[in-house]
Amino acid sequence: MVPTVKDEQIAAEQARVDEAYARLEEMRAAARRMLEEGYRQAQAGTKGSLVDRDAMVHQAAVRSRALDVAEEGLVFGRLDLVGGETLYVGRVGVRTSEHDSLVIDWRAPAAEAFYRATPEDPRGVVRRRVLHCRGRKVVDLEDDLLIPDARPDLTSVGDGAFLASLARSREGVMRDIVATIQREQDEVIRAAADGTVIVQGGPGTGKTAVALHRVAYLLFRHRRRFGSRGVLIVGPNPRFTAYIERVLPSLGEGGATLRSLGDLVPGMEAAAHDTPDLARLKGAPTMTRLLRRAVQDAPPGSPDELRTVYRGVVVALDRDALDRVRREVHRSAHGAVNNAYPRAADLLLAALWERFLEVGGLDDAPTTRKAFTERVRDERRFVEFLRAWWPVRRPADVLRSLADEDRLRRAAGRTLTDRQVKSLAESWQGPWSYLDIALLDEAGAILGPRPRPARSARKRKAEDPFVIDGVNVFTGEQVETEDDDEPTLRELTTYVERREQAMRRDDEDDEDLPVEYAHIVVDEAQDLSPMQWRMLGRRGRQATWTIVADPAQSAWEDSAAAGKAMDTALGRRPRHAFELTTNYRNSTEIAEVAARVLARAVPEARPARAVRASGHHPLIRHVPALDGHVRAEAAALADAVEGTVGVILPVGHAAPPLPGLPDRVQILDALEAKGLEFDAALIVEPGEIADYSRMGLRTLYVAVSRATQRLTVLTTAPAWQALLSGTG
Repeated sequence: MVPTVKDEQIAAEQARVDEAYARLEEMRAAARRMLEEGYRQAQAGTKGSLVDRDAMVHQAAVRSRALDVAEEGLVFGRLDLVGGETLYVGRVGVRTSEHDSLVIDWRAPAAEAFYRATPEDPRGVVRRRVLHCRGRKVVDLEDDLLIPDARPDLTSVGDGAFLASLARSREGVMRDIVATIQREQDEVIRAAADGTVIVQGGPGTGKTAVALHRVAYLLFRHRRRFGSRGVLIVGPNPRFTAYIERVLPSLGEGGATLRSLGDLVPGMEAAAHDTPDLARLKGAPTMTRLLRRAVQDAPPGSPDELRTVYRGVVVALDRDALDRVRREVHRSAHGAVNNAYPRAADLLLAALWERFLEVGGLDDAPTTRKAFTERVRDERRFVEFLRAWWPVRRPADVLRSLADEDRLRRAAGRTLTDRQVKSLAESWQGPWSYLDIALLDEAGAILGPRPRPARSARKRKAEDPFVIDGVNVFTGEQVETEDDDEPTLRELTTYVERREQAMRRDDEDDEDLPVEYAHIVVDEAQDLSPMQWRMLGRRGRQATWTIVADPAQSAWEDSAAAGKAMDTALGRRPRHAFELTTNYRNSTEIAEVAARVLARAVPEARPARAVRASGHHPLIRHVPALDGHVRAEAAALADAVEGTVGVILPVGHAAPPLPGLPDRVQILDALEAKGLEFDAALIVEPGEIADYSRMGLRTLYVAVSRATQRLTVLTTAPAWQALLSGTG
């Protein structure tokens, strides 16, 4: 068989790819040697050797991880320039032993033209070639000629890399788009590092992928700044975070922290969505004042009287006197309620002394305040009272206490109706919702961290009179002890080890102050409530941000309050706004259905422009009842596509049995579908999705825009069939 032009070109590129992989193996071996040498440094047993080991091991570990990730798709691009030079672009930079460039890292400035060059602005690029590899083998390539007449010696093969990539099947997780980043996306990725980047765009415009690639770019170009303090990526739910979790590792960056809004507070995890009415209450900024009042209220089971006897005189404080002391302690606590034991003890002792004077204690037995204080403070009854009256509280304790309607009503004042009080109190008897996580974080900020054990019991006993026999009498915590002869030099750890230890401490102690990050990415930001923005703001007081949003998809009604809370969280850093206008996900046929819903949901909004036709028109079916139809249509879609199929139900619908279907068929509700994409989607009862809340039409807009190839809708309402098909 005579080889074609494409076969000859593939063979030529294969030789370059083989050369790059051979050099990659040499670089891996060098990284392993550096790792071994780093651990050998520690054998010297000196402080200096441990520090050297720390630096060497960390550097070698980072390098080794990046080289391992580059195994798949090491080389994916080639640029042929006007001057005759040829540049190859890949996941990591590869140089020969003489330091000549074999492959340029896609994040390096020299690779920018691979993404920015267009026929209108070619940037000296004659031909841009994308290599498709399976493992280490080049299986296909696609060319774009940007200056056709500049290099007659260059051939062009393929139909264009970008459009070819859009038709690939999905595998249930997001893939990187490093080989097919478009110009408008690259402008976002390489935007200035010092400010906040706000990215808006409709479904399918690549907002999420662009934000993740921006993280990889920032870590590459500014590793000292962002790598040392960390990057946080926040998504709407665990399905979404599981969907995107492979992207950064595939780009050689595994150091970012990935969280959903439901597990952002260590030790807490959301297991439910609130009804729209409850969501409006829990997300409103007025919850801050309610929680502050709840914390200031006496804890459940708090004693109503403090009684002691000194030199035969009975001294007592009643509930009113105790409440006055409690208010005074809170006035001076300032976010450190859990650490206010000494202050609470001092004020209680002062109040007892004043009461002692009022009942004529000095006439009966001359004394001094110092002697009185020392005697009463050491009494068991006083210690036990204080532990019950001012206990260490957890955020969960505060929120669970509000399941008591009377307590909630006191905290709310006049801001809630009786019906709202009842609904909120009932909700806090069950599992935590996504919006509860933000309330737990707010309560934690008011309470402050829990008291910490001291390093040395002897030192603590000398400094703190409330530590007796190694136990803090107020908190009940065992104080850590250290022997006098304990070595003062402890082995240093690597950065990775320290980071893992810190994360373990966060998981074990849900009262720690929030970890603060250097950069925070917020996806689906249009849905965040004011209280969720406050939660994020505590983690990014000095951070730069990447905000990903589509106002047309927003499920949060009070956009003004949410916008104010977002502005507070983001601070005063300069902001750079970008809009992505091209729909890379949906076929034009599916985009037409989504546009009909958008026109009803947000009449003033403009849909993103779809660029690819599939030839498969959506199937909008009216059925008298759903019985059996959901499984039949899901099976038909699974037969029609090789990739994933999403069965999207109204919120609260029980999942129908789908026996015999492959695992790539996923069942989820419309709220869980945010941010995801499937090769095919089956929407069940669009009318019920739209009627779920006052913003339900926007949720339906999200649902119908999830599919890349095929879309089927099942409805028992003829009006919805007419609306979605464009006939009514």
